[in-house]
Amino acid sequence: MHVDVGFWGGAVPDHLDDLPALHEAGVFGFKCFLADSGVAEFPHLEPEVFADAMARTARLDALMIVHAEDADALERSAPPTGATLSYDDFLASRPTDAETLAVQLVLDQARRSGGRAHVLHLSAADALTQLRRARAEGVDVSVETCPHYLTLTAEDVPAGGTQFKCCPPIRESANRDRLWRGLEDGDIDMVVSDHSPSTADLKRLDTGDFGT
Repeated sequence: MHVDVGFWGGAVPDHLDDLPALHEAGVFGFKCFLADSGVAEFPHLEPEVFADAMARTARLDALMIVHAEDADALERSAPPTGATLSYDDFLASRPTDAETLAVQLVLDQARRSGGRAHVLHLSAADALTQLRRARAEGVDVSVETCPHYLTLTAEDVPAGGTQFKCCPPIRESANRDRLWRGLEDGDIDMVVSDHSPSTADLKRLDTGDFGT
């Protein structure tokens, strides 16, 4: 077994001026979030800041990899504070349009800047049409999905099965089937493991609550 290791930089609001030095030091791309990452030291980029970041990475010819969920769409779908959530509630709080709106922003800025972009862990098959159209126009964008989106479905998630919680979420079986077709047709470039491990306490297995 051979393992190739590389380094990614973080594109965060107050440190965009650091991108050239990081690239010169050897990172081959930068990761950003378009919605709250859940990690305080890795804040997300608002649309206008993302546009600035894409312009900068384009000048460096560095790849921008994007957690593509739209912050405003998530805010509109947010459950009441402190509510106990079932999986259906959680899925409704991360709707498909949160992904499609964010993917459109990525495509618009990649087109405008001439830069390279990669959409991370796509779960919403609705975005495949946008991606296919943009690539036909010459936009330099790639996209991945993950094994859990290709093998699991929302219908499979048992009551209280918080070990299935991830963002973007595992969606319905019809969506899964469309992801498979996207993979077969070449609209999805790769399948990656992505999501990092989580300690059991963060999964709230004792309560079965899908809320934060």
